[in-house]
Amino acid sequence: MLKKSMLGILGILLIVLAACSGGDDSSQGSGGSNEEVTIEIWDYLQPDSSSAREQEALIEQYQEENPHVTFKRTYMPFADLKTRLLQGIGAGELPDIVLIDNPDHQSFIEAGVFADITDMVEDWGEIDQYFEGPVASAMMDDRYYGIPNNSNALAIYYNETMFEEAGIEELPETWDELYDVADQLTDEGVRGFAMSGVKSEEGTYQFLPYLWQAGADLDSFDSDAGIEAMSYIQEMVQEGIISSNMINWDQSDVLVQFQTEQAAMMENGPWQIPILEEEFPDLEWSVMLMPEGADGTASILGGENWAITEDSEVKEEAWEFIKWTQEPDVLGPMHELGGRLPSRADVGNDEQYEWAQDENMKIFMEQLETAQPRAYGANYPEISNLVQEAIQRAITGEDVEEVMKSTAEQITPLLP
Repeated sequence: MLKKSMLGILGILLIVLAACSGGDDSSQGSGGSNEEVTIEIWDYLQPDSSSAREQEALIEQYQEENPHVTFKRTYMPFADLKTRLLQGIGAGELPDIVLIDNPDHQSFIEAGVFADITDMVEDWGEIDQYFEGPVASAMMDDRYYGIPNNSNALAIYYNETMFEEAGIEELPETWDELYDVADQLTDEGVRGFAMSGVKSEEGTYQFLPYLWQAGADLDSFDSDAGIEAMSYIQEMVQEGIISSNMINWDQSDVLVQFQTEQAAMMENGPWQIPILEEEFPDLEWSVMLMPEGADGTASILGGENWAITEDSEVKEEAWEFIKWTQEPDVLGPMHELGGRLPSRADVGNDEQYEWAQDENMKIFMEQLETAQPRAYGANYPEISNLVQEAIQRAITGEDVEEVMKSTAEQITPLLP
């Protein structure tokens, strides 16, 4: 993971060099055709971000190797992209390729936006190299409507200095152990643990792993296990181990609590690693796996998928480009530059990359093996809103059993 802007530029050049080294004619469009073609891509990669620079580098290199292909890339803010996709169905104004947030993938499948590319994926023969969770996020009814591009998951960051000063030698592995360690680390001005419970997708993202660890899911939200999951978080708030301000914190706010040593541990993703390393070089910290509940450990999948739209007239050419982006010598340098994790296990295990060398990145790669997708069909955005409201109600002191039961009544009709 490269940290300085000059290294970032060099990293982009490495992508180009790595791609050039392939010398494979398989990227020459459908069947190697040199027929002129334009491929339109929509994404939400913010201008001047490392992710956007990667995207532009990929497109530029592919065009150099395939001069008959021209790309038209359009950036849209995250929420605008989803709106434009829905508007574009009726108007016939969709792009050929979309880079989509993986929890939104299934809702757009059901809306008829994305093409069934099962035959292409099966003929490709490499999908078995991918982690199960990322692949599931791009599927519906055992059919492929895209493939994973990059992934992330949640894990637990901890302050090594605080652990040492408190005499904590063993890392907590279970709910009970995490609770006890967090309680022990809670002191004046310091909370033992920090997580987001904000009323947005980030709140749902940070809570669902506990639901799964307990042995529940959205279709059993009000089960004993589901009630136990929410009670676990509520109790830590009531005991002062987690700040009640978690309902106002997004994941960046949680990072601030950890950076400023107002929290001894935090639940967060791998994208925070370069920030900690660059902005707080003197802070001693490491990462550990999410705790085990009654049903074992689990994390949650984040990241983005590639998809081809149903109305595209250049599906085969679009697939050739997507397939090329997944070649290990293209995919690896691209994700290392952006601080993202590959969805392919073979690339994830490649020792030349930092995620296979750095001990903290290794934890996130290991966590991907238990990272579950938010694959709950077209109504997931509405379901997520209900989960967010349940978190807010529980953290502000409402009876957890009543919260879970009333929320389950609303969620159940929305599930596929």
